[in-house]
Amino acid sequence: MRYYHFLLLVLISLVIACQTKETKNVEVNTETFMVDADSVAIDTLLISKNDTAFVIKPKVAKDSTLQDKKAFEINVLFSNKKWPALNFKQAIGADLYMVGDINGDNQPELLLRPEWFSSCWSSINLFSLKDNSWSLVKVGSMYFCADEYPLSKRIEKENSKYYLLTDSLADDKFVINKREIQF
Repeated sequence: MRYYHFLLLVLISLVIACQTKETKNVEVNTETFMVDADSVAIDTLLISKNDTAFVIKPKVAKDSTLQDKKAFEINVLFSNKKWPALNFKQAIGADLYMVGDINGDNQPELLLRPEWFSSCWSSINLFSLKDNSWSLVKVGSMYFCADEYPLSKRIEKENSKYYLLTDSLADDKFVINKREIQF
């Protein structure tokens, strides 16, 4: 008898679910990446409440001969299928921060700090999504071993203008530079 009650409950749930479900056709462009698990690794980064980035990066062992290789590159894929993949050369990994829309085109901007073999100095790269591709808007340098200005604090708004905070050294002291972002 319990078996029939269970089947009846499943049938009623199915009927109700089918009647209230609204479907929409959404066009999605996807790119397929085949990865070799022996030569690449994948980092998963939560870049916003609803979006995830997957950084496909080369596996780097403690082998000093790997640095003799001429080119390393990463590919960043996004869970939001409307965003295209981002390819970045001369990196063995990346830290990302989704800035949001700062140029008013209803498309996101993204900060990327590439990882390399050593050193706390790195470039900081601001990308903007335009015409279904990521365009490099601004580049600077940053000292990422200090926690004073992580990626999330590298964009400042002042008098309706946006600035990228970059780092430099002057007389053995760190200097924070404000570089205006122009789209």
